[in-house]
Amino acid sequence: MSRNILFLVTGMTPQIVTETIWALACDENSSEFWMPDEVHVLSTQDGLNQIRKRLFEDGVFAQLKRDYPVLEQIEFDPSTHLHVINDQNGKPLIDLKTPEDNERSADIICEMVKGFTSMDDTSVHVSIAGGRKTMGFYAGYALSLYGRAQDSLSHVLVDEKFEKAVNFFYPTPKEHLVSDRDSKVVGNAQEAQVWLAKIPFVRMREAILPKHQLKKEDSFSEVVQKINESYEDVSLELNTFSRKAIVNDKFVIDNLPPREWAFLNWFADRRKEGNGGIVAPTRNFNEKNIDNQQLGYISQLTEEYLAYYYDHKNKDDFEISVDKKFFQGAKSRLQTALKEALGIELAAKLDITSDAGKGSPFQLRIAPDAITINDMS
Repeated sequence: MSRNILFLVTGMTPQIVTETIWALACDENSSEFWMPDEVHVLSTQDGLNQIRKRLFEDGVFAQLKRDYPVLEQIEFDPSTHLHVINDQNGKPLIDLKTPEDNERSADIICEMVKGFTSMDDTSVHVSIAGGRKTMGFYAGYALSLYGRAQDSLSHVLVDEKFEKAVNFFYPTPKEHLVSDRDSKVVGNAQEAQVWLAKIPFVRMREAILPKHQLKKEDSFSEVVQKINESYEDVSLELNTFSRKAIVNDKFVIDNLPPREWAFLNWFADRRKEGNGGIVAPTRNFNEKNIDNQQLGYISQLTEEYLAYYYDHKNKDDFEISVDKKFFQGAKSRLQTALKEALGIELAAKLDITSDAGKGSPFQLRIAPDAITINDMS
């Protein structure tokens, strides 16, 4: 059975939560009802303190469920469904004041939306009515990246006069007078109008994510960077001492196994020095009836490759022959590792390909002047 998840990003206005729940599930004038099974709210520490005080300690959420019994089964627990924006050290943020704070909020919003939409049995509704404008933008952008056909986005709107009421949380089924900060009655909550403005958004999940194969742990900024930079020219820096590859001066790959590292270094060096590509061997070293020409060619390739591999080789590697099986395997494993680190589109810019068909040389696609090779750590 599908579960409906309502996710809200809010600031210092707890009313957004109850107004949105009412508009989704209780508005008799609505042509489409959507009942949340669970509600999750993301905010700063001050924002969540306001929600705990007004909605739970003051009993507003409990009263909402008494007024509208259809909401009784909603899961919205202050101990498990309120999520704080914290800094890199895990300390809750009081407010979002710096660029770093905003970037952190983006990462958390993206992570939560990605998590909610990764479950096959969920339908997710994201509200961007509360919080700072940047938070609303990030929530909408994250849903655009990860949202599916069943997911939706909205903003809630309220009668202007009720916006000033400090004790208005939703249209009540019975008369309930509400007042402003000066204790002046501004209206009857029973007569208030609340509108849910559905926001159309471009669903990029199927168009963007499969071809980029983004890592689960990628932050919001890393997701955006990798997508954007896959459309630009690519630079590659190789530090042969530390076995580290740096792409576009930003993405560091320092976990390539020795064989794949040497393979990349070999092709990058040949490309940079203008030595041409390498025709893949067509036979394996231990094949029967292999001719001397192929044996000689495999020996030549092995000698070249070992010059890049020797300083990084595994202790248990006693013999390597760069024959057909080794060449194909090293090339495939290298490309898989680059895809995992960079996403499919960006990794493709560093592919080792043969453009002219069978029997033509393989070479690194990147331009020679975009390659830097040094021996410094």
